[in-house]
Amino acid sequence: MSNFAAGDSNTILPPGVSIANPWIRLGSYLLEIVLIIATLYIGWSIWAYMTAASGQTPAKRVLKLRVIEASTLRPVGFAKMFWVRGLLAGIIAQIAIICTLGVLIFMPFWDKQKQNIWDYVSGTYVVSDPNDAWQTKQKFI
Repeated sequence: MSNFAAGDSNTILPPGVSIANPWIRLGSYLLEIVLIIATLYIGWSIWAYMTAASGQTPAKRVLKLRVIEASTLRPVGFAKMFWVRGLLAGIIAQIAIICTLGVLIFMPFWDKQKQNIWDYVSGTYVVSDPNDAWQTKQKFI
C-alpha cells in the first residue's frame, strides 16, 4: 500500500514506504520487551531518547519501522513519541489490553488501516521504511 493517502488527498507515502505488516508490528512489540530486559531498561532508555525524534523506538529502528503522523504522513517528533504515544497512549493502551486480556495487542490484524490502540489515541501510523525515506539516520564521518 505504497500510495496510502490520509487527510490531504495529495499526500502519499514516499517510494518504498508502506503501512507496516501486522506480523512485523507484533515482532516489534516483542523485541521491545526483549531489549528493555536485556539492557536493564537503562540502555533502552538512552537508545529510545536518541531515536524518538525520528519517529522510532529501539525495536522499530532495528526492524526499519517508523511512526508517522496520520495528518501529515511525516515522522513524528520526540515530543509526540514520548508524551502522546509513549505516555498518554501507552497508559490508555495498557489499560485496554489488560481489560481485553491481551486481545488488543493483535488489533492491527483486523483493523483496515493496520492500526492499534496506540495509533488511534496518538493519531499515527506505523510504516515500514527500509530505505530511510525521510533520511533521519545520523551519518557519521
